[in-house]
Amino acid sequence: MNPIGTGFIVNGFLGGLDDIQRKIYVKKIITNCILTGVGSLLAGHLILLLFGLAIPVIQLGGGIIICKTGLEWLSDQGTGKTEKMQAMDKINTDDIEKKLFYPISFPISLGPGSMSVIFTLMASAVVKGNVLSTGLNYAIMSLAIISLLVILYIFLSQGTRLMKKLGRSGNIVLNKLIAFITFCIGIQIIVTGISKIFHLQIL
Repeated sequence: MNPIGTGFIVNGFLGGLDDIQRKIYVKKIITNCILTGVGSLLAGHLILLLFGLAIPVIQLGGGIIICKTGLEWLSDQGTGKTEKMQAMDKINTDDIEKKLFYPISFPISLGPGSMSVIFTLMASAVVKGNVLSTGLNYAIMSLAIISLLVILYIFLSQGTRLMKKLGRSGNIVLNKLIAFITFCIGIQIIVTGISKIFHLQIL
């Protein structure tokens, strides 16, 4: 989950709104993400059983998606983003309402890569024979999801001011740094998945 990088993208959908409207829509986006993220955490084991998926496969697939996302952000030169934001300014509130869950909440704010990481952490959180430790692990992961979404809420509610203070150059540098880190995280998850599938000792 990338609250800062995501904030720049989502801000494009919220252009032209006043502060009151922006906060109303931001709260709805964050609520959708919390329900989706925590819901996936609680029901993740059932989903894995239902589709017969193994954790290493989830790690490999999720890592590829995260790498792809990082590469897309790295290759984005910023051209067209301003035009997109200007176009979004003309969208009325009804159109924004229709897009609050898809694509703004999912998959932009909380994407497939994030979901795969949640599934992976969820599976490794179960401690056999120790309900207290398992419950504590789930609580910590839920707190981590909510904490990241709190950062996204702050960034979105103050998005216009933050972007103006950073300036165009600051926005580009920050986005590229986040994109590179995201790409590296994806590689790490892929390597972990491959090592478990082929029973290799990597890193």
